[in-house]
Amino acid sequence: MNNSKAIRDRVLKHILDASDEDVSPDDVKPETSLRDDLDLSSMQAITLMMDLEDEFDITVEDEELEGLRTVGDVTTLLDRKLGE
Repeated sequence: MNNSKAIRDRVLKHILDASDEDVSPDDVKPETSLRDDLDLSSMQAITLMMDLEDEFDITVEDEELEGLRTVGDVTTLLDRKLGE
């Protein structure tokens, strides 16, 4: 399993835990909207990112949070952070 796949799987687990929607892992794609498709509130999104910070031992700046709209945005940010 490549690193991006491992990251996506771990992110997916956290996203599904954070979402109140009954969503199958197979339904979550990179273009899936955190707000529109998964119905994450602002507080849920912040909590999600705090959990991901803990999981991956990274820090996400407030400015970076503002740009996260999709699952792909989250995994791209994590790929970048973990590559630093």
